[in-house]
Amino acid sequence: MTKKFKIFLSIPSILILIIIPYNFFSDLDGEQYNLIFNVLIVLQIVYLLGLIYILIKLWKDNMKTKNTKWTWTILMIFCMQPITTLVYLWAIEPERKNNY
Repeated sequence: MTKKFKIFLSIPSILILIIIPYNFFSDLDGEQYNLIFNVLIVLQIVYLLGLIYILIKLWKDNMKTKNTKWTWTILMIFCMQPITTLVYLWAIEPERKNNY
């Protein structure tokens, strides 16, 4: 993946990591709460679309073993999803340059 595409896939995870604590610690009522809740729903949908794309790319990669693929799939689905996705994108997934 190129660096620009990694940044694009990281944006929903970072925004979710910011909005959830803000929503938890702020004293919102009525319209403000509904607005934050709706933004969080949209971010979750965008994050899930990115996660599906990342998992498809992971399973199509022939350089990783099946054990590694299962480990990262389970981690990204069940354990601290936005954080694990960021770790995978920036620490595990190699950068491949586009030659177009």
